[in-house]
Amino acid sequence: MNQLISNYYKKSIRLTPDGFSLYEMQENGSLQQAHYPTAENALITNKAPEFFGMSNDNSQSVDVIIATKMPMLIPDIIFDESRVKDYLQMQFDISQMGKCFSEQLGHYRSLSFMTQNESDTIRELPCQANCISEASLLYQFLLEQNMDEAVLLSVNDSFADILAMQHNEPLLINRTKHVENVDILYYTLNSVQQLGMRNPTLFVNYFGKANKKLNDLLAQYVDNIILL
Repeated sequence: MNQLISNYYKKSIRLTPDGFSLYEMQENGSLQQAHYPTAENALITNKAPEFFGMSNDNSQSVDVIIATKMPMLIPDIIFDESRVKDYLQMQFDISQMGKCFSEQLGHYRSLSFMTQNESDTIRELPCQANCISEASLLYQFLLEQNMDEAVLLSVNDSFADILAMQHNEPLLINRTKHVENVDILYYTLNSVQQLGMRNPTLFVNYFGKANKKLNDLLAQYVDNIILL
């Protein structure tokens, strides 16, 4: 993981659609990582305490990064805290929902949730768990770049996320499960075109091995590209 992005994963458990990852920043600035891409969430209760050196006094604070699905954005002007579940069920199957939470992204409220299984698993850990959606971390990264137009493409083994911002406000947060190079290229270019962005800077981040063929393909069509 690139150093610019790794700073947001200093001590964290990252939940994805098909497994989880553990991260901890070392004193030398390197990021220790352990990936379980096909593991059940219940394995977290065995792997995380050893990885983080957790004691039983719940003194450690660990970020739980929700990357299982992209959040739902609700404009502040219409947001009603008492209707969070109503909003979520418009977009998701929440029959297995265990915990929902909201975060501020510009002039929007970002709504995310964990399943009951995920929530119970995290609750069993001897630590203070701070739940945050990965979209919020990516948004914070782009916000700190302070660009008029910016797009972040986050590529994973089984999915790719895109976050587009203009004047520090989120325009789009979306995910595709089509991860062939040409599919990601089309997905990225079409998103930029549909949003009417003129010449955004494209940041490309990989969770896993970098894809040189995709980098070269994107560089043929995008003027401003920064590989993370």
